[in-house]
Amino acid sequence: MNIKRTLLNTALVLVTAATLAACSQDSEDKVEDAMSSAGDTVEQTMDDAGDALNSAGNSMEDTMTDAGNAVEDTCEDIKEGANAKDTDC
Repeated sequence: MNIKRTLLNTALVLVTAATLAACSQDSEDKVEDAMSSAGDTVEQTMDDAGDALNSAGNSMEDTMTDAGNAVEDTCEDIKEGANAKDTDC
């Protein structure tokens, strides 16, 4: 939700900057500053989103490893209870 809002705000800033540039060449520095700021905001948002996705991926990987270990432990317990020769799963 925040990414969408930031991207929409960035688009609004860029449209406003382009409009100002078309109306007055004197505001060129302001337009460049606004566009630079918008670009920086988008870059930071994308970096934050990438970090969040990476963290979520790591969390999912840890959860899946834990689940796999739990299944393996349960399988080995069942084999031990059945007096199986090979208790590895």
